[in-house]
Amino acid sequence: MRLLDYLAPNLVFLDLTGKDKNDVITKVVHLMKQQKAIDDEKNFLQEVFQREKLGCTAIGGNVAIPHARTRTVKNIVIAFARLTPGVDFCAMDQEPIRLLFLLGTPMEAVGDYLKVLAKLSKLLKDGANRNRLIQAGSAEEIYAILEELELQAD
Repeated sequence: MRLLDYLAPNLVFLDLTGKDKNDVITKVVHLMKQQKAIDDEKNFLQEVFQREKLGCTAIGGNVAIPHARTRTVKNIVIAFARLTPGVDFCAMDQEPIRLLFLLGTPMEAVGDYLKVLAKLSKLLKDGANRNRLIQAGSAEEIYAILEELELQAD
């Protein structure tokens, strides 16, 4: 299982701004809809917000992975957004979120869903990896960094 099988280059959004986590999530979901990565923007957004109510999806180190198991996607989909400036996501380390990976997974894909979350968490726990993503100059560079990190992890 490769993360980049689920994250298309057109779902990498740089220097997104927002006033709070709900605003940022709403913007990313809207961009996903514009890129035809999801069909039902309203329901997907509701499901992501419902998951956020269960507990903060910020994992520390300026990273958040909001996610939802949903009937609104047929395959796993990941969108990446680099936030400028960072946004408060109620992270345990109280650091603003700069790197956001929004994940949508079909209801029946529980095993793959957990693997994707675990792999993202593993790649992003290294501060040098996070800094490279924060410093990257383009969506293509972000994609290349993620590809390199994934190859190193395998």
